[in-house]
Amino acid sequence: MNLSKLFEKNEEKEFTTFPTTLETYAWYKPFLIIIIAVIIDFVISFAALKITGANPTASKIEQIIYAAITMIALIPGIYIGFKLVYKIPFSTQIAPVRKWNWSIYIKVYIITLIVYGALQLIPMLTSGMPSITNTSITVLILCLILPIFQGFAEEYLCRGLLMQTFGSWFKIPIVAIILQAAIFSIVHNYAIIAAIGVFCVGLLYGLITWYGQGLESASAMHAVNNTFSFLALGIGLQQTVSPNSAIDFVMNLVFLVIPIIIVFALDKKFNWFGEIPENTQNV
Repeated sequence: MNLSKLFEKNEEKEFTTFPTTLETYAWYKPFLIIIIAVIIDFVISFAALKITGANPTASKIEQIIYAAITMIALIPGIYIGFKLVYKIPFSTQIAPVRKWNWSIYIKVYIITLIVYGALQLIPMLTSGMPSITNTSITVLILCLILPIFQGFAEEYLCRGLLMQTFGSWFKIPIVAIILQAAIFSIVHNYAIIAAIGVFCVGLLYGLITWYGQGLESASAMHAVNNTFSFLALGIGLQQTVSPNSAIDFVMNLVFLVIPIIIVFALDKKFNWFGEIPENTQNV
């Protein structure tokens, strides 16, 4: 795929402005979707807390796990909201310009996993293995499974619903990408260095989502990032999921940028994303 084609102005549909092509579209309807999603999310999260008897304030890892469950509960909420308001199927919600491509998701996941694994293991091999705390098998399993769904949920919300909402309002993809990244950063409620880092993550995830016209790549990268963070917390290698120093900030960006560069290069060579219609507006 020729990247320059994505910068050509065209009035046809593309990812960020897709909702405006729907007969059921109205500028205020995203608010209805959000209200529906929040109500459903609250009900599911409350029920999960009561059924499991979990204590979300017992430990840092349990807080993170409960937060992940709360985020995952947004998936059915957003889906139902889209379905009721816009009357479009799930596949159209997550990849409106083309069909969802599992091949892209799996390949990007593997690439990101290899990059993260290499960059995480090299320091351990050179400086020695850090001490590891005892962790239950249940927590470890949750640390492996929940990030996959949590990563998708965050993409579904931020790079899906929010980015398309801003795109439909302003008709300029780069504005939609920046605004969703800002909200993505704000809702994480981190200190300044971490907040800037999350904003950069949101920008890059937004760009690769827009480039590929679907949520596969960002969802895969997000899942790997969250999995490493969850496992590090679960086995006691770190105390927080947010970067606390300039070095952490830089390393997190390196972890993110390298897989994106590789994906762009492989797409240029093998046309992973296929021939996306030349219907993308100027960024």
